[in-house]
Amino acid sequence: MNVVGYVRVSRNEDGENGETIITQQDIIKKFAKENSFIVSKMYIDDNYSGYTFDRPALKEMLNEVKNRNINVILAKDASRLGRKNGQVLVLFDEIKEAGIRLILITEKSGGLDVSSDDDNFLGIKTWYNDFYVKDISRKIRANMHMQQELGKLIMGNHYGYNKIKVLEGEKSKFQLVVDEDIRPVIELIFESYLKGMGYKRICDILDLKYYPTPSEHIRQRHMNNGRVFKNKSSTKWQTHMIYRIISDDIYIGTLTTRKRQAEGIKGKQKNIEKCKQLKFPNNHEAIISKEDFKLAQEINAKRADKSCRESMAKYNYYFTGFIRCGDCGKCLSGIQIRRRINNINAYNCTNYIKYGKKSCSNHTIEEAQIVFYLKEFLKEIRDKYEDCINNIKIEKKKKRIRNSLGNFEARLKIEEEQLKLSFIQKIKDIEKVKGDGEKEIIESTYENMILEKAKKISSLKRNIEELKKINNIDNRIKSNIEIFDRIISLEAPNRGDLERILDKILVYHDNTLEFILKVNIESLTLDY
Repeated sequence: MNVVGYVRVSRNEDGENGETIITQQDIIKKFAKENSFIVSKMYIDDNYSGYTFDRPALKEMLNEVKNRNINVILAKDASRLGRKNGQVLVLFDEIKEAGIRLILITEKSGGLDVSSDDDNFLGIKTWYNDFYVKDISRKIRANMHMQQELGKLIMGNHYGYNKIKVLEGEKSKFQLVVDEDIRPVIELIFESYLKGMGYKRICDILDLKYYPTPSEHIRQRHMNNGRVFKNKSSTKWQTHMIYRIISDDIYIGTLTTRKRQAEGIKGKQKNIEKCKQLKFPNNHEAIISKEDFKLAQEINAKRADKSCRESMAKYNYYFTGFIRCGDCGKCLSGIQIRRRINNINAYNCTNYIKYGKKSCSNHTIEEAQIVFYLKEFLKEIRDKYEDCINNIKIEKKKKRIRNSLGNFEARLKIEEEQLKLSFIQKIKDIEKVKGDGEKEIIESTYENMILEKAKKISSLKRNIEELKKINNIDNRIKSNIEIFDRIISLEAPNRGDLERILDKILVYHDNTLEFILKVNIESLTLDY
């Protein structure tokens, strides 16, 4: 006679102090000994929900049931086999029809033999188990939503960060800390993308450097901690991985909660609309600057316009995605002007190429011409504002701003701490008095004090933001002028430099060019 045991535990359902695998095995072994059974094998599903039947040990056991290789199955109770009412009853019927005894040791009084005992009780019990897991799921989801609204970290792994528990007063909370082993990977991805590389090229570079993919990194971490990673992992980088990293604002220190939600219990995850997601900026240390992240999103949006990319990849055109027709608004496509020695890169209106003169005019322009006129345009801007730019004593101003910021931030911290203490002291003072008149006096006194503190805090925050804004303007002017100089000096423009300063180039029917920059130097220098 072949007797087997089945054991299942889900930490989500049973909690940290719930039934363990060992406890269930002991119950089965004790029952087997008392009834002269010899258990040949224990089928164990560790940390699997009873609401899913996609469990490796259960599937293996049911395959043996199908092949009539088992005579008796021992389990602690009905919930170990599953918690989904209808499916559990069907499973019990299949085992019963196969002529196999299923004994649920702790059900009723002294156990329940499904093959021979009254099964009305089973219907009630499996309904209760189903209700139980749904009720637990509702409570967990409600608690999770509350935690998300408070900006608390409940998410699992995030590539580039470690989730650690830290003490905050008497309580503990989870916090994201940069994973220094992965920081170089994130930095390389953004740096390469801003230089004009595509997702596939970045994947090739990461593979050559043997940097672990997100899933492989999690698998390795699980293995180092003596745990099994159940999901599939990929050792090769794929384009969708790069897209997710480039698009994720976690890398600028923003925590975004309620991104996805399961449909029902163990159901398919669906994306939540961005307007309904909750964002908490400056939640943790950033790996990428906000400026670089913003630029990456702009590049992403530009590359999404496929009409601007037609025929561009083969000959590596400099101005892919930047150049448009000033007459009809369509993108200009890269074309080749044939010469005896070398072909020349050029551009022409997509509308004209596709539909001829009825849609737009023929205004072919060579790429070398655009490079020449762009350099002249940048020289003109640099020369026009040279005096103003040279008058910006950037290092002295930075030092002055740093000192002022330090003072303001220190004062802000003191004021905020005093405001907290005022609230605490107010409660203590009110508790000491008994008369309503005295309480009103205390309320009024503290109300005025708290209002004054709030005004000071608000003023300090405005000053801090203003100083940060001025400091940012200094950096932007100097940074852009440095890029101007670099483009002017190089024979061919660097894609990353173009992405940082250039919004678009308009080409008109008479080959007149209009360069539109992302930054307006004139408006920035007005602050000086």
